[in-house]
Amino acid sequence: MDMAYLRREAEKQGIASSHYDIDGNLIYASSETLAYFTELLTRPTKLNKSVTYYDDVAVFFEHESIQYDLTPLNLSQQSLTYQLSNDSGQILLEQSLFCSLFIELPTLEYGYYQLIISSAEKNYLIRLLVSPKTVYQPPVLEQKKVWGLNVQLYSLRSQQNWGIGDFSDLAYLIKQVSQYGVDFIGINPLHLMYPAVPEWASPYSSSSRRWLNSIYLAVHTLPEFKLCKTVQNWFVSEEVQSEIEQLRYAELVDYTAVTNLKLTALEQLFAFSKRSKSTHIMQRRQTFQQFMKQQGEPLLLQGLFNVLDSQFHQHTPTEQTIGWLGWYQEWQQLSVTKRKALLKQHQDQVEFYAWLQWLTTVQLNEIQGLCQSLGMALGIYGDLAVNSSRGSVDVWSDPELYFVNASVGAPPDPLGPIGQNWNLPPYNPAVLKARGFQPFIDMLRSNMQHFGILRIDHVMGLFRLWLIPEGKTAADGAYVHYPFDQLMAILAIESQRNQCLIVGEDLGTVPDEVRSKLNEFQIFSYFVLYFEQRNREYPAANAFPLKAFSTIGTHDVPSLSSFWHCVDLQLFNQLGVLEGEVLQQKYEQRVVDKQALLDTLRRDSYLPAHYEGDALSMAMHAHLNYVLHQYLANSCSQLIGVQLENLLSQEVSFNLPGTDTEYPNWRKKLACTLESMFNDNNITAFLASVNQARKV
Repeated sequence: MDMAYLRREAEKQGIASSHYDIDGNLIYASSETLAYFTELLTRPTKLNKSVTYYDDVAVFFEHESIQYDLTPLNLSQQSLTYQLSNDSGQILLEQSLFCSLFIELPTLEYGYYQLIISSAEKNYLIRLLVSPKTVYQPPVLEQKKVWGLNVQLYSLRSQQNWGIGDFSDLAYLIKQVSQYGVDFIGINPLHLMYPAVPEWASPYSSSSRRWLNSIYLAVHTLPEFKLCKTVQNWFVSEEVQSEIEQLRYAELVDYTAVTNLKLTALEQLFAFSKRSKSTHIMQRRQTFQQFMKQQGEPLLLQGLFNVLDSQFHQHTPTEQTIGWLGWYQEWQQLSVTKRKALLKQHQDQVEFYAWLQWLTTVQLNEIQGLCQSLGMALGIYGDLAVNSSRGSVDVWSDPELYFVNASVGAPPDPLGPIGQNWNLPPYNPAVLKARGFQPFIDMLRSNMQHFGILRIDHVMGLFRLWLIPEGKTAADGAYVHYPFDQLMAILAIESQRNQCLIVGEDLGTVPDEVRSKLNEFQIFSYFVLYFEQRNREYPAANAFPLKAFSTIGTHDVPSLSSFWHCVDLQLFNQLGVLEGEVLQQKYEQRVVDKQALLDTLRRDSYLPAHYEGDALSMAMHAHLNYVLHQYLANSCSQLIGVQLENLLSQEVSFNLPGTDTEYPNWRKKLACTLESMFNDNNITAFLASVNQARKV
């Protein structure tokens, strides 16, 4: 096939035939890659009779005149009638139209609208996305710069939890830190994982981005637990108490043991909830039934998925066998009839998993309510992963929505010479648009309802994704563009409706048009101090970006003490991830970065000019940790985030990128319990000092 023709056909489908790498070099996609994705994007899909399909999706802005262009529908020379309704089904306008290129509509409030255009031959269904001018901007930001703590929820230790940080621990943390002016608590993604395979622990490779991970339930605080004598007796037994104590004191989260303990209790509590005559439990049972009715079939399908997955439990699944990928072929793609039969066959177990979703939703909503009652303006800062994993319930329950034979990743760069393959199947952009982006809306809404801030991981993915053909390496990929304007409009609508501030993780190279759009919509940037060294210095506090979440590190980089003492580089060397000249370059760069921090702190008078010590000889110590956080808190960014592990001066890496089973990712715990933490005068003084510094 002629290469020029192939590139033109690829570009029509939004496939970039070339891109600039991080060094500015123009890289061309191979003919094989272009042909692969052109065929994939133009391949017809089976229509799902249970969903609505649209002929077009158009974007407009609130309070601006609307002209819908009929040209793409080839209807400009016909006599037509059209009807406009809002997303509640209320008809706002009905009119006839004669020989016009446009339909003129009145200005509208932001939201979703449906335009039905009727000709002699057929009806055309159009979804109108009327976008706010910006995402939600909390009023508190007009009054002050806000700050909060970022924690890995699973890492919390306490005298109450069952070996993993839970919602009770989160509530305790909120009560304590609210006294120090904290306005948000940032947590790792709470996406549903694989209950049948608890050790599949990465929250960025989940079974669903719509549903929640019930491992974080505080079982002992449930009303059912407080009324069920059988479970109480089980809980206080010597055997169970001994196991829980061991799990609490363990250095790592034992996901399998914790999951088994909690499911043992919850299965008994579910049975109790169905037979109890307690007025309170009966009321909760009615509320749960309402929840099931509201959530509909998707809730039942996540339950059925977990039931079926439990029958194919694998201790060491791979990307090729996780979830439905390891099932009988007949269950991998269910007909409507078979799906209904399995739902009926496993009704009680399906309802149990639906009940877990309800319990988790209720407890998370209670925590957000606690934040509000304590005056925390933004409450919980949630995290949204790029996508669910290939074997997930999201893909299994809605396969037409995803490209199962492609993967999201990143192109080669100096930090990753072979690129990155995240093994996450991307959305099919054509199907997403044909369905009016409803799955994307539902997913955003289910997350934003719980949070005051939502971080969008790899926000550039709303514009383009680096897609890798099945069976190929990341270097064989290409950028595929997504309907950016529509996705941004939906993000803004849901942000305003749910009063949820948006932080876009925009690390790395960001195309100018993406940066412009993010700024236009006032989406907060993600400003990580580790990555901001330029010409051997870091920015002055007044040079930090205003509309940004500014922090020292992230979940993918070492804690401050670990960074300073190069513990992460030692680990990479021990595991064989980095070695030789590459490792030496990393060590040399680390010295440069550390010295730049010291010089910046001297430059800006956080350290005196005569302060002795250099990056090679000086260890991280309490005063240096203190002044680094003063520097961060003094910055002009409107959101300041402090990692709890840095507050504790703990050497830890929660995740070592590039490792899998070689390192216990997403399992490390904090060094001390919450109770001891807030009995430590040094820690409470640190909190007070950060709170005071951000007011300056």
